[in-house]
Amino acid sequence: MYESTDEMIREITAGEDTYLEFKEVLFRDNQPRFASEEGRAARVIAEVFISMANTEGGVVLLGVNKFGDVVGIDPDKREILEQWVVNCALDACEPKGSMEPRLNWRQLPDAAGVNRLVLHIDIPKSRHYVHHTSDGKFLKRVSSHRTPIPAEQLGRLLAARSLLIPFEERPCPGTNLDHFNLDRFDAYYRRRFGHSFLESGLAPERLLENLKLVLRNEDGSWRLTNLGVLLFTDRPANWLAGAYLEVAIHDHATADGNTLDVKRFEGPVNTQIDSVLEYLTKSPFLLVQSEKTALGRIDKPCYSGLAIQEAIVNATVHRDYELTGSQIIINLFPDRMEIKNPGFLHNTLKPEDLYAGCQPMRRNQHLSGFFRDFPSPITGRSLMEARGVGFLAIIRESQAISGRIPLFEVIGQSIRLTIFSGYG
Repeated sequence: MYESTDEMIREITAGEDTYLEFKEVLFRDNQPRFASEEGRAARVIAEVFISMANTEGGVVLLGVNKFGDVVGIDPDKREILEQWVVNCALDACEPKGSMEPRLNWRQLPDAAGVNRLVLHIDIPKSRHYVHHTSDGKFLKRVSSHRTPIPAEQLGRLLAARSLLIPFEERPCPGTNLDHFNLDRFDAYYRRRFGHSFLESGLAPERLLENLKLVLRNEDGSWRLTNLGVLLFTDRPANWLAGAYLEVAIHDHATADGNTLDVKRFEGPVNTQIDSVLEYLTKSPFLLVQSEKTALGRIDKPCYSGLAIQEAIVNATVHRDYELTGSQIIINLFPDRMEIKNPGFLHNTLKPEDLYAGCQPMRRNQHLSGFFRDFPSPITGRSLMEARGVGFLAIIRESQAISGRIPLFEVIGQSIRLTIFSGYG
């Protein structure tokens, strides 16, 4: 927006409006400040970015004062200011990492005709998110002002943008095709279709786009989708904070006792599941305990391996990956296992619906589809099989061992499934 110098000067002369904001930048101990602006500069610039992205997009000019005078930026502070702007966009705008301003240093003439250095920040209109500040303010742009979005308008905006493209299919900020593990994808493709993806007859980018794993940007570049990041990058948590599994083993019935072991499992999400299942089935604390009988000592299972697999797969498929910074946590106590994952029940489901054997709509439909093509280390079949029977399998398998029905609870913004041990 406003690419030519003549057009930019005309817009500056016309003053701030819905699409244009000026900021005079001062520096104190290498920290940017805004002249004649109350509050911390990081909070102010984040609010400006958010309000523009939530409306129609716009341009922020750093180095122009509120009267439209080009005052410039000290060239020695150029790198400091640029990094500060990027950090504000990434860390002070929610969802984190979703704001992607385009920065361009320009030379614009001041009142005396002397060229001054100005930072031109292009804020595109958001297609996939409704942005907010870290303290929960949803803002829009009205003329040159940033104002709260009314509740009824916010509801419509949230619904429209989330329905426009599901989270799985949205482009993941900061990614490109170099982050996609083609060898891993080829192994998946060979397993599913019996030959290399290179023999499909499609260009690789087109094939990946058809599978919702990449998305072409308006400028012609490619981004991985969130689905592509979860399945075919080496460390999804690099882009989606909390996209990993964590296991903690406790020696008491509550988490305030000693923790015997804590492990984090990263990598593509199906590999995370495989690694957790391998760890649990080989753990000396967990699946099998010895019991002395008249015939000698025999090993008895504490839990059903199939039930644990179903529970972890369900947590991975149903979790809300937009709740960044939260991860799936598996806590093992002497008498039970608790699997906690971020997000409410999807599509107005209630816990009693699951016990009644309802057919759930999965939050991440494409992810569940891929899971049907990955083999289970427990059964040798698919990680995810018949639709809607996983929860009932957890109940059936677990009750057969412990005599107790697993407990499913909604706690705050998360879900907790408790499976009781056969030795509880």
